[in-house]
Amino acid sequence: MKDFINFKNIEFSYENANKVFDGMNLQIAKGQKVGLVGHSGAGKSTIVNLLLKNFAITNYKYFDRSATIGRQNSDEGGDILINGQSIYDVSSDSLRSQISLIPQDIMLFHRTIGENIAYAKDNATQDEVENAAKMANIHDFIITLPEKYNTLVGERGIKLSGGQRQRIAIARAILKNAPILILDEATSALDSQTESEIQKSINAMLLANNATVIAIAHRLSTIRHMDRIVVMDGGKAVEDGSFSELMAIENGKFKDLWQGQVNGMVV
Repeated sequence: MKDFINFKNIEFSYENANKVFDGMNLQIAKGQKVGLVGHSGAGKSTIVNLLLKNFAITNYKYFDRSATIGRQNSDEGGDILINGQSIYDVSSDSLRSQISLIPQDIMLFHRTIGENIAYAKDNATQDEVENAAKMANIHDFIITLPEKYNTLVGERGIKLSGGQRQRIAIARAILKNAPILILDEATSALDSQTESEIQKSINAMLLANNATVIAIAHRLSTIRHMDRIVVMDGGKAVEDGSFSELMAIENGKFKDLWQGQVNGMVV
């Protein structure tokens, strides 16, 4: 399968810190569902931040476009490409229009519930908003509220639980229907029962679209059925395969992570 997302020879370090990545490579095919796992500090969230251009890699090969010498037109250096195009050749707004993100901490606006969902898509219709809410299993809750989809949330509105906020985020992602979906510890802050319910909604969403998915997880059960699981360690992808393939590796990193979970989570 052709690479759709390509992290190519990535170098990156936070300011005044050791390198997180030193020649990291990761390729993801179009439509693949990929789980990223590893201990804290392995580089999982950094991959997402680099893809979103929250940070820039330190060895981008065309970084100095005015340079007349060096590696301006060389294949040396690193790059992040989506469908063959460098993310550094497009605006951040254009890039992020192609990506849906469900983070651990959901940002809600002091607006109505309907507006908070519709935020994901310009000129979304009420039917589209409600259909997305139904798929995210939040519609039945919304219609019990006195103002239904016109109910305010925030400081002067109703307070939503963690699970309800996650369902709003899922509804946004469904409505946006972007070709890339990132799940960044999407359920790690929830209790086990709510996490299980939210995971069912996420799984239903994944079955309903053809998005390319990158899922970061400390709770390994949430990525068990992904097409691929990539184990990060020391800033590199050290194991890569399906759940059954990785569990079959004697003394493997993933097998150690699975067997060493504390309350169902990697620490």
